[in-house]
Amino acid sequence: MTKRTGHVSALAIVLAMLAAACDKVPLLAPTGSTVSLSANSSTVPTNGTVGLTAFVLESSGTPVQNGTTVRFTTTLGTVTPSEAQTTNGVAVATFNAGGNSGVATIHAVSGGAGGGSGSTGTGTGTGTGTGTTTGSTATNMVTITVGVAAVKTITVNASPTSVGPNGGSVAVTATALDPSGGSLAGIPVTFSADHGGVDPGVVTTDASGQATTTLTTSAETKVTASAGPASATATVTLRAAPAITVKCTPASGTGTCAAVAASDATNTATVTFDIAKATGSSALRDATINFGDGTSQGLGTLAAAVTVAHSYNGSSNGSSATYTAAVTVTDVDNERSTASTIVNVTPRSALAIDLAASQASSVAGQGQTVTFTATVTGGVAQSFAWDFDGDGTVDATTSSNKTTRVYTANGRYTATVTVQTIDGRSATARTEFIVTGI
Repeated sequence: MTKRTGHVSALAIVLAMLAAACDKVPLLAPTGSTVSLSANSSTVPTNGTVGLTAFVLESSGTPVQNGTTVRFTTTLGTVTPSEAQTTNGVAVATFNAGGNSGVATIHAVSGGAGGGSGSTGTGTGTGTGTGTTTGSTATNMVTITVGVAAVKTITVNASPTSVGPNGGSVAVTATALDPSGGSLAGIPVTFSADHGGVDPGVVTTDASGQATTTLTTSAETKVTASAGPASATATVTLRAAPAITVKCTPASGTGTCAAVAASDATNTATVTFDIAKATGSSALRDATINFGDGTSQGLGTLAAAVTVAHSYNGSSNGSSATYTAAVTVTDVDNERSTASTIVNVTPRSALAIDLAASQASSVAGQGQTVTFTATVTGGVAQSFAWDFDGDGTVDATTSSNKTTRVYTANGRYTATVTVQTIDGRSATARTEFIVTGI
């Protein structure tokens, strides 16, 4: 009885050991099963992740037993977990790209399961053994392109496409595209320029696959965007400046506007400005001349040259009056430019009067006729007030510079004339003479 009990105990120990060994051996797909592997993206930025799904079916087409182990391998980055168990024939894992760019080849295997059927070609599945399915594609393998290696083409554009004549800044945007034309996020794009500078120089593409930097330049510039093997260039041009020519000449006489004599009559000087759009100028939107005396005039777009006349006041204190006439133009891009010229109005002549007395022959008992002539310089006379005997009383007022007076008594006389000019100035002159023989 004791001996039989010992046999039973030994059998129990063996069975327990076998059960423990079975617990430690992973459950694998039976021979003839297939593994189909898919990824939710064929591209990923560095340090990004992609979901992996392995479908494991037995040869009958039914899912393998729950808990069947699927092992994942990759040539780049890592897969976590590296082994996953199926539920209803499905095992999931995550591909972690890591920091290196390249192409990751990922396999999913389980026991004797090979690649599932696909379109055309030959598929090879690896597990504890190797199987080949003629006329089918092994789908237990996927490739995922990581980082800049995923970039097939890159496009670049600038907005706006030009800077002003004094330079400026534009936004430069690059778009990274995969082989199918889809946008790629998380791709570092490097920008460079042959003039000026870009800031920042490296930008990572956003969710729409775009990376934007700022170019600042004062010359025509080629800016290049590159990511991996792809690069593209955009040209930012330098716009022409608005430009005009301004020429000033006296309205009458000769000389230049650097010395234009004020009129003796009106104390003004009139000049003309010849204004035109300069060769090579950008298209103008409007032009205005500021005469420098508080007045201005619009000139339109200067589609054709214009001539503008303007009168300036002379100084009232005998000195020159200086003005700066400036023409400001604005082009269609809202760029501005100004050209100016100096107008110097020299003082008019001082008001002066010369009074001459011309005596006729004396006639005894009748008197002597004296003719007075007032010669005015430096102004235009409006009236002449005559005092024929120097007593301070105005004896006659004329608009003519000549008048006569008959003297009936011998003696020395002083005659005066006061001239009033049309601009309100006045001056006086006198002359002395002797009347005899009456």
